[in-house]
Amino acid sequence: MSSTPIIRFGPAGIPIQCEGGTLEGVNCCAELGLRAMEMEFVQGVRMKEEQAIEVGKTAKELDISLSSHAPYFINFCSVEEKKIGLSKHNLFAAAQATHWAGGRITVFHPGFYQKLSKEEAYKIAKGHLVELHEKIKAHGIKVVLGAETVGKPSQFGGFEEVVRLSEELGFIEPVLDFSHLHARRDFNIRDESEYVEIFKQLESRLGDYVQHFHSHFSEINYTAKGERNHLPLGSNNEPPFKPLIKVLSENGYSGTIICESPKLEYDALLMQKEYLMRKR
Repeated sequence: MSSTPIIRFGPAGIPIQCEGGTLEGVNCCAELGLRAMEMEFVQGVRMKEEQAIEVGKTAKELDISLSSHAPYFINFCSVEEKKIGLSKHNLFAAAQATHWAGGRITVFHPGFYQKLSKEEAYKIAKGHLVELHEKIKAHGIKVVLGAETVGKPSQFGGFEEVVRLSEELGFIEPVLDFSHLHARRDFNIRDESEYVEIFKQLESRLGDYVQHFHSHFSEINYTAKGERNHLPLGSNNEPPFKPLIKVLSENGYSGTIICESPKLEYDALLMQKEYLMRKR
């Protein structure tokens, strides 16, 4: 068996047990045996080009797949010019830093419905994303924009919406946050059957996306209004991770799972252990 898993696992940000910044985080992931890391720009992008290049060089040498999460201050459904300008600036900056570091995808939360209908929100967000992509292309940035499935019904970014964006805009891919899909009730993930259905729909609509998917995982605390907070694996089994690993290992899917539980790399390693055990 190859020492490199088909599914790469890693933490959302610098591992808890690691001292230092992003570069040290990459080294720490390699020492732990993880093969991915998501750079967290959620409070703003402060990474300079020289630093990003150094991080990327190290990640390539150590076979660590890099991705990033754009700032939370994004709402492509806004009708306010100032907020749209800030949203474009934040996602562009995250994509640029990711490009410098050699990462493949920058994850973002698309926005909020506010008083718009779902279709109005979709059309507005799509238009602004097309405009942003023109700027990204003009700067030679080669990074996929990952529209994350979000955890509250008030947010634009349900499963259907992000898959539709990907179908209609070639530069966008869905980022599956399984805990958000469960909390939002897009899927009631209790067992293997729901994961089978999710990947069946993805394969039917997006073809080979299932061979390079990007996703987030944790368990989650939620109410009728959606997500409240992420939980460590083993807290409530909502959603359960072992049926997901079973579906991935039995169907030959390839991709990345970024662990967003409070235990970051510890739970990423737990998932990876389960995966490698099933691949023997």
